[in-house]
Amino acid sequence: MAIPWFRVFPPEPQRQHPFGFDDNAGPRNIPAQTTSPYAYFSLIFNMTLIREIVRQTNTPDGHFKPLLDFVNRMFKKYYVPQREVSVDETLVGTRGRTAMLQYIPTKSHKFGVKFWVLAESCSGYVVDMCCYLGKVFQPSPVGENQGTRVVLDLLHRSNLLEKGYHVVCDSFFCCVDLAKRLLEQGTYLTGTLRSNRKMPVLIKDAPVGPGETVYMRQGNVLTAAYKNQRNGKKAVRLLSTLATADRRHGMPDIVKSYNKNMGGVDEADMLMSFYSNNRKSVRVWKKMVIHIISRVLLNSYVLYHNSTTERPVKSRLRFCQEVVEGLANDHIAARRTGIPRPREEVHRQPILLEKLPGRKERDCSVCSDRQHSVRRRCKTRCTRCKAGVHKLCVARHVCTIIEDTDKLRKTSYVFQVMF
Repeated sequence: MAIPWFRVFPPEPQRQHPFGFDDNAGPRNIPAQTTSPYAYFSLIFNMTLIREIVRQTNTPDGHFKPLLDFVNRMFKKYYVPQREVSVDETLVGTRGRTAMLQYIPTKSHKFGVKFWVLAESCSGYVVDMCCYLGKVFQPSPVGENQGTRVVLDLLHRSNLLEKGYHVVCDSFFCCVDLAKRLLEQGTYLTGTLRSNRKMPVLIKDAPVGPGETVYMRQGNVLTAAYKNQRNGKKAVRLLSTLATADRRHGMPDIVKSYNKNMGGVDEADMLMSFYSNNRKSVRVWKKMVIHIISRVLLNSYVLYHNSTTERPVKSRLRFCQEVVEGLANDHIAARRTGIPRPREEVHRQPILLEKLPGRKERDCSVCSDRQHSVRRRCKTRCTRCKAGVHKLCVARHVCTIIEDTDKLRKTSYVFQVMF
């Protein structure tokens, strides 16, 4: 019941206030009173702050991290994944000099930069991805499996916890501790287990023959050991908090669930390999940017495929072609209407040189600077602005030609009439 309001007339008697105040206010933990002003400034702006700024800005992914963070936000803004999602790693092949370089002998590239990827199992739509910077910049938490931390971070960033999602991952990520922690946050898990992970002894040393399965359960956590009937040399150990100890059509349900839903990231990598945008580059960050843009192109096709009403649905090749045509529309429209391009685009046009008449010479507009007593003469000039330019300085020359405004207006009118 709410406390009623009472009207009060002065003078009101003193009241006992329930909260006391610690009157120990003012400066604390400061140096002696005779210290210099610089010491007071260094209390706040000290080397700890400088180290933190360097740590957050001087990272190997500093060139492409803003782009990666932006596309991750867009991935989650325009698509809500189905219940089954998979977590896996992908390797962007490169041998460039970078602290992010990883060696994975089981991958086709073997050397490259590793990304942790959370993708929808049925379509391969990438919900979130993050770059692994290496042990120096991202050390594993003490007493915690690295795969556990990766899965929890990806799900937390994607806002998929407490919603009943079913996560499928391989033996690098899966463990009993991760399964229990996800259950506490309303999320299911299915995956394979490595032999060195914690599990019941009966599952670890399961005496199973070809086609046989052994189950053990602890609350909602189900573990199993299964050996394939055809080529089962070793028993496969699995864990699930969603599947049951059932067998249909000759294969356990837990194995079927894993095989069906594990390939989301691999499917996305396969689709990207069909129309690869990989280019050789000395700069590692440029290759990462190209990879991120390729992910954007693939995700945009999944959005188109699931929402379009066109019949028949365009193929992925035709979709990529139309995206390129759409990016070039502004440039093509400018050429057809006769609208002059900006000066910076005019600068990129091929620059032609002509020889000065006779034995005349001019200062090179690129490498000559009389204000700093640097005078370098040349015998060639730009055909547009007539400025002196060496043959070796053409690539750095900025043409300063300024066309007449009336002439541009007349040219634009003529092109509009013609087209």
